[in-house]
Amino acid sequence: MTSPKLNDDSSLSINIKWLIQIVVGVGTAVYLYFGLENRIANNEDEIKGIRYNQNNYIFPDIRVLEKEVIDYKLERERVRKDIQRLNEIIR
Repeated sequence: MTSPKLNDDSSLSINIKWLIQIVVGVGTAVYLYFGLENRIANNEDEIKGIRYNQNNYIFPDIRVLEKEVIDYKLERERVRKDIQRLNEIIR
């Protein structure tokens, strides 16, 4: 049994219908790939924007609330001490 050999007279024949299907299939795959890459890049940019906004808007709000809570606790302690002093004066 002899194996086929390639030479200058070798030729490759392909049905034109198959060639068109292959080209359309490869083109569709490339188009879908770049569309997916674009969506991933957009999502990454959106996540960066959300993280930036989170650091600028949410955390300062939490800090403001924490400061208000601390101020409230300090005021409560002042009122308690004032009440203690008044009770001592009355007795």
